[in-house]
Amino acid sequence: MSLTSKTNDDLTPIAASAEQPVDVLPTSMRIHELLIERPAVVAYLQTIPAEKQTLALVHALEVGVTELVARRERFKKTA
Repeated sequence: MSLTSKTNDDLTPIAASAEQPVDVLPTSMRIHELLIERPAVVAYLQTIPAEKQTLALVHALEVGVTELVARRERFKKTA
């Protein structure tokens, strides 16, 4: 997570519409008004102090993406 200011070019979405709560940008992504109704996710974040929940969510995304990339690589090798 960075507190540095971004230029307007950095904030131009790669893919977004009025209905999508996630904007994927060239070097970051913006999540707004996203409702996650997954009991396991909610239960996990409830165990984290409120001031650390955003960082915990970012970490969970990093771990999840790393695992998904690894699984895809393993699948490519067996296919």
